[in-house]
Amino acid sequence: MMIKKYVDDLFHGYESTAELEDFKEEIIINLKDRVQDLEKAGKSSDEAFAEAVSELGDITAIADDLSREKRKEIIGKMYVDTKPKLSAGYAIGYTLAAGVLLFGIITSLITYFSAGNNLFIAISSFLPFVVPAGAALTYLGLTTETTAKYPMDWKRALIYALAVGAILFGISISSSHFFMENSDPAAILGVLVPFVLPGVLVIAFLMLTEKKRFKPWLMQEHERYHEAYAGYYKDTEEVTKRGMLSGALWIGAIGVFLLIWILTNILYSLPVFLFAIVGELLIEYRMISKHKRNSATK
Repeated sequence: MMIKKYVDDLFHGYESTAELEDFKEEIIINLKDRVQDLEKAGKSSDEAFAEAVSELGDITAIADDLSREKRKEIIGKMYVDTKPKLSAGYAIGYTLAAGVLLFGIITSLITYFSAGNNLFIAISSFLPFVVPAGAALTYLGLTTETTAKYPMDWKRALIYALAVGAILFGISISSSHFFMENSDPAAILGVLVPFVLPGVLVIAFLMLTEKKRFKPWLMQEHERYHEAYAGYYKDTEEVTKRGMLSGALWIGAIGVFLLIWILTNILYSLPVFLFAIVGELLIEYRMISKHKRNSATK
């Protein structure tokens, strides 16, 4: 009875889990056996108990690990199993923004065919819809809590939305000018400077100063991934080979891209990069497969 009370007091305040209860039961059995052995050796009950406890050492560290795992399990269920509910206001906002964007697409298509396949008029008619819809969807997306991320501060999200709106406005204007008769290339590029360039710079600054909004369970998954991935690149010789293969692949891809572009058309040269991406994935697959084979032979 004294041993059980001692163990219960020792782990008082820890979260009760099946693993912890099994651990406590095992300690009680071991303490009882040790006390009996010491009593047979001539020790009194109190002396035997005190010596057995002193031999036990600090076992709360194991309980700390068990408790920590339980907390991780609870956190994981909170953030993985429970999907944040979308409020009615945000649902309406997403619906309206998507509706405006879809209405703009339909309107521009109607304008395109009714104006004799004139892209300049079609893109110009799409402009009043794509800018507010794009900005609104950006704001809503950044301030919506997801399974993996916390929502962004509304002021920061608003700056993102305005920057996206400026970029969409500049791209739309320059695109419509591109398809205008007797368009001036300098004027087309000039439109990008006051709208697209500031928008890109603002977004770049916001991204560089962005605080992590990942939830704890995702951070733990990232840590496990990085630990596993780091094992593939411990061999510096293999890393060097992988870098050389990747560099040769992309230098060759750029060379072939430029050659096909000069000889034919840029549209025919774009698939080269698709093959280069496939090649990059194959190189990575070879790296991981070789690491697994080497680990298996050890």
